[in-house]
Amino acid sequence: MKIFLFIILLLINLQANESDLDLKFFGTLGAVYNDNKDYIYRTDPFEKDGSSNDLNYFSDSILGLQTTYKFSDELSLIAQGILKQDYYTEKKASIDWGYLKYDSNENFIFKIGKIRAPYYRNSNNQNIGYSKLMIREPIEVYGQFPFSSYGGIEFIYSNIINKYFYTIQANYGQTGFDSPMHSVNEVLDNEIKEIKGLNFTFGNDIIEARATYMQGLSTSDNKSIDAMFSTLSPDLVDKYALKDKKSQYFGFGLFIDYRDFIFSSEYGKRKINAFYANLHGYYTTLGYRIFSLTPYISYAKVKMDDETSINSGSIYLDELVKIQNVSQSSNTIGFKYHINQNLDFKFEYQRVKPTGEYGSFYLSESYPNSTLNVYSFVIDFIF
Repeated sequence: MKIFLFIILLLINLQANESDLDLKFFGTLGAVYNDNKDYIYRTDPFEKDGSSNDLNYFSDSILGLQTTYKFSDELSLIAQGILKQDYYTEKKASIDWGYLKYDSNENFIFKIGKIRAPYYRNSNNQNIGYSKLMIREPIEVYGQFPFSSYGGIEFIYSNIINKYFYTIQANYGQTGFDSPMHSVNEVLDNEIKEIKGLNFTFGNDIIEARATYMQGLSTSDNKSIDAMFSTLSPDLVDKYALKDKKSQYFGFGLFIDYRDFIFSSEYGKRKINAFYANLHGYYTTLGYRIFSLTPYISYAKVKMDDETSINSGSIYLDELVKIQNVSQSSNTIGFKYHINQNLDFKFEYQRVKPTGEYGSFYLSESYPNSTLNVYSFVIDFIF
């Protein structure tokens, strides 16, 4: 909570007038139950805690504060702080993103600071459950990369052609972060340099299409893994070590909101060429509004593009590559009930099927390759 107090005190010290300052509180309170004790169902692939034949109240729960301070009509400071359970089951407050924004009030927007990486359509509002249809975005697409923001700059150009709008979004920066590998009790110290991204969006009030490309130079350091690579042949090191390797993400999406019908679909492909195996995934969701109720169904799938069962001569490398298999598919049915302009209630039933040896995003002790039945409900709010 110290971060939230710091933001509020900073804004008070700016002697902001009411018209200059905008505060929005948001959050999600919920629970998830997974009936398969051999797996830990988590909303983020790097979390340690989740549901394993029990009810978990922290996987989806989050509290947040978003602040906007306007220095002028063109220049503003925007930040989002959140309080949630971290990868190690501790409840922590953090600044998810924060940047200075220059808006020409015509066609150009420029940002500098800690910025959300625009992989997906819901990248910017990923923490704000009230703004989304489903409880959580399909992990088969949204779980492909272990970071969501970077330090750098973003340039946005928008315009209109007849009845259609288009937006070109360019990004540059770098980031550093830890990614736990709980199944082997290791933590990777990651750095991605020279992040370059380009996003193009085109559409109108009914239909929207987007395409995204991002690349960077990725490095992962870990004493145990580095020691293992020091004993391997140069060919294996070159193929599997993650040292300044070019990493890429390709994404496509199509979204339709016509009368009471809602359709959304996204495809993502990750390429790294290291012990982090290449993969691709997609989802398709269909919903229909009935007054305040919106039932929906969704199907998602992720497949590995590289073989994760190898025989390199090193049992440690073989195991490291094997646990990269996250192949799975999921069927989801649920509904969103709009209570009022500040509250909603959601319920989901999800059936997850792992594919292949060690398959699935979800942590497992025995890797039985058996189906998970997952039940979730949440209350989202925004004020």
